[in-house]
Amino acid sequence: MKTLISIKNQENLIEKKEGFIVGACEDGTIYFSPKKNAYILEVEQNNIQWLQTLQTAFFVAYNKKCRIDKKKSGYFRLSCYSKKIYNDILNARKDFSRVLQKSDDYKIGFLQGVFDAEGSVHNKRLSIRVYSKKKKLISLIGILLEELGIKAGKVHTDKRTNVLMLPIYGKQNLKLFRQKINFAHNKKEYRLKNLLQ
Repeated sequence: MKTLISIKNQENLIEKKEGFIVGACEDGTIYFSPKKNAYILEVEQNNIQWLQTLQTAFFVAYNKKCRIDKKKSGYFRLSCYSKKIYNDILNARKDFSRVLQKSDDYKIGFLQGVFDAEGSVHNKRLSIRVYSKKKKLISLIGILLEELGIKAGKVHTDKRTNVLMLPIYGKQNLKLFRQKINFAHNKKEYRLKNLLQ
């Protein structure tokens, strides 16, 4: 019985990490390089700890080792070579509604990844925001939050940049977010924890 439970837990963890990768890679680039005949995913960040979290997720979900290099700009870049990962991310981007058919673990991982990559926590006000130019992605995030009982605010559009912003307000909603999704991004998690004290 214990073995069955541990297998199920492992499957849940893999699904959560797959969702996390797809969400987090909203901050990344995927492309095919004919010169190298390779399917490549790259994510750049100034926070190496978060890239290491993403690197671990790739290993758990796909048994894939990804490289992290420091760039001249001072940023760090995670690079991963995999046709399977490339296709998984591409398919999700083509039709975000596919995420709705996934398991609860996948959905939570996806939300965590998106908020890690494209979210922010206000310094003083009880507010979390997520940003994207993709209307269908913002709509999906709203649906997934609602499934978890987290009430999102009204979507705002920056007229200069066409970037959409979906906010979450209020102590109760933020507590629910932290309890059910939370950030894997250490700085954002720390900021949210401090806000709720």
